[in-house]
Amino acid sequence: MPWGTDMVSLLTYVEPVVVVTNVANSLFDTALLMVVYGRLNGTATGNSDLAQKEVARFYMIYNMIYSLAPLLTTVMLGRWADRYGQKVLLVVPLLGYLLGRLLLLFTQIFQLPVSVMYGSAVINGLSGGFPAYWSGINAITALRSGTARRSLRLNMLEVASGMAGLLGSIVSGHFFLVKINNQHGLLLICICLSLYLLSLLYSAFILRYPAVSPQSQVPTGASGSSWRKYTTEMILLFICYILYDFGVTGGENIISIFVLKPPLSWNSIWVGYGKAATYTMFLTSFLGVLIFSRCLSDTSLVLMSIISNTAGFATMAFVRSSSLYFIARSMMLFSCIAMPTIRAQLSKQLDKASYGSIFTWLQSAVTLTDVISTIVFNNLYAATLLWYSGFSLLLAAAVCWLSTIPIVVYSCRQSKEDYNQVPGIDSAQRLITGLNDFNE
Repeated sequence: MPWGTDMVSLLTYVEPVVVVTNVANSLFDTALLMVVYGRLNGTATGNSDLAQKEVARFYMIYNMIYSLAPLLTTVMLGRWADRYGQKVLLVVPLLGYLLGRLLLLFTQIFQLPVSVMYGSAVINGLSGGFPAYWSGINAITALRSGTARRSLRLNMLEVASGMAGLLGSIVSGHFFLVKINNQHGLLLICICLSLYLLSLLYSAFILRYPAVSPQSQVPTGASGSSWRKYTTEMILLFICYILYDFGVTGGENIISIFVLKPPLSWNSIWVGYGKAATYTMFLTSFLGVLIFSRCLSDTSLVLMSIISNTAGFATMAFVRSSSLYFIARSMMLFSCIAMPTIRAQLSKQLDKASYGSIFTWLQSAVTLTDVISTIVFNNLYAATLLWYSGFSLLLAAAVCWLSTIPIVVYSCRQSKEDYNQVPGIDSAQRLITGLNDFNE
């Protein structure tokens, strides 16, 4: 029956998992930040600068554990996914999310020290964490989409994630203020855990996964003579992705604690609004892809994204009021285009049977980059806090700008390769080839 066929087709989409999980993530992020800042601000006896340094130190250690622990398991999970199916890349990390973040509930109920949350990071990490989860989401989407629409489909994942985060961020501050047993945050944490459970059950028992395909040894269309070309272009894409992620991660980490100190001094509601503005960038980036992908190449979209993010970070370094913060965010409206578009470019050069492994390798590299970025930027922020607190954001802008170099080199190589592929055909055939490429 058509209705039954449509239902089965709907169950192949991973967007419900992305939406529910990211709403839970945004609720957890606000809950963790407010619990940690409240506890450490109390031990700092109201000294804002000391509290800022303590929060920066906590997040540096927490993010290091959260980022390094997946390196032990993510690649292994990716290999299992290529061999047995992508289900493992969703179910295992989501189970880790649920168990690990349950510790925040215990921390708040029993007034445990915030260092208990380091254990949460260990549990999340050893189950694959975000690298395994997001690798699975991207691998499933790439397997379900054609080459011509893959960039759009992967950007749709980003907008689904962003809109879910927007919703969660808007309501998170209000839920945090609701008191249960004379404590803030319990309702917020319970809703968060319920959403993780819902996402886990959907991934384990309802979602339909792509069939496992046999392993291949080389990328599609590649041979011994062309393998070097694929390797060089993949390296350039990896370098661009890593550099951009280094700047974005470092800058966003600083912004999350920068808004808590004077002159902004945001409370939980304003923190939620600020995160909502951040997630709005996913929607504006998706609209940018819809509008500009008709006339711009993937490489041009990546460059536009990098420039947008660089301008936003540079402006954020001089923020002294809430209104200027949101102006800086508005300058970053296309900043979320770069990463999914680069992932789409990578997938177009790979065999489908290797998506799980390649995406987990990429996310593992990103994870290691996030650790280094967190250490560098958090320590630099603490060192320059009294001198100029926006210096770290200027550095983040500079690093993002550097990521334009490998993508420009990649674009030049692609243009040269496309031109050399048709040396012996006449001009009419060359025109037909160009029109076909444009339509794709």
